[in-house]
Amino acid sequence: MPDNAPPNPTPDKPAQAAPRPSPASQPNAGHIPITEELDSAKWTLPPILPLLAGLALVAVVLAVVLTTTKAKPSASLKINKVVSADQQGNTMVAVQVKVDNQVETPLWIQNINAELEMPDGRKYRDRAATSVDAPRYMEAFPALEEARADWLHEELKIPSKTSYTGTAIFSFPVSKVTFDGRKAISLRIEMYDHPSMVVVETPPAKP
Repeated sequence: MPDNAPPNPTPDKPAQAAPRPSPASQPNAGHIPITEELDSAKWTLPPILPLLAGLALVAVVLAVVLTTTKAKPSASLKINKVVSADQQGNTMVAVQVKVDNQVETPLWIQNINAELEMPDGRKYRDRAATSVDAPRYMEAFPALEEARADWLHEELKIPSKTSYTGTAIFSFPVSKVTFDGRKAISLRIEMYDHPSMVVVETPPAKP
């Protein structure tokens, strides 16, 4: 009897799973593919114009802060007289100055120094005589009397909004003739809690 039964169907092959990418082909945080870095919008730089505008704004604010916080002068300083006297090869010098306190608080003098500058570039520095020694020098060298005033000395207090005229005495290791040919003499007054002040006296040119 003929076998009319259909032949056994060939069993279907199981579908093959798609190959898993190897770990080396997967991007991570430390190894972004260069194509993604260049092509993806999320990796682009910020617009240049807003960045430049922000930098300009910061520069303007910084300039305003520096201008408004710049230290204002606490006083004005003026040399009224410079008188010298010979001291056996050295020169005693009396410098009379006027100090105008321009702030709302007293000024306290910390140090007083003078610098003598010669035409050839040599410089000599000295610290002002104390309020105890200065009167003795004035008495020993009568020529200094021309610059006499109240003593300008360390720890001197100058009240707010007032003026003070004082004399400081110095000694320099040059002859009086050499001193008279000086290029300039400058006076520097250092204050407690205020900027230092410097004033320079240049003698008139000789005819």
